[in-house]
Amino acid sequence: MKLTTLFILGLIPGLVLMLGCGTAEKETKTETQTTNEIEENSEPVDSLVISLQGVEGKSVFEITKEQHQVESIGSTVGEFVHTIDSIEVGSDYGWMYSVNDSMGQVASDKYITNDSDIIKWHFRKY
Repeated sequence: MKLTTLFILGLIPGLVLMLGCGTAEKETKTETQTTNEIEENSEPVDSLVISLQGVEGKSVFEITKEQHQVESIGSTVGEFVHTIDSIEVGSDYGWMYSVNDSMGQVASDKYITNDSDIIKWHFRKY
């Protein structure tokens, strides 16, 4: 159902000023979703994506360091990227990589690439 609203003011006798004219629609919602349901049903949203080409025999970490300013944190399982080009991991967001659209399952210095690989670093909410 559409409603039309018109506001009119009489400022001076014989002069009419129209302030606004608009259209409003009556909304009928049959289904609602909570924010949590929407987040659970949607893909993660990236704030930034950096794409790189794989290089035969080089790790994701090596390739990234050759082309970008990188700070990392070493651990017993490998190097984890903390900052790329001054964009730092935060409490809710972090850097994650994928190779050929599959998320990395090992530290970036442990994943050895091929020439045909497409590397993507995703800065996204955890």
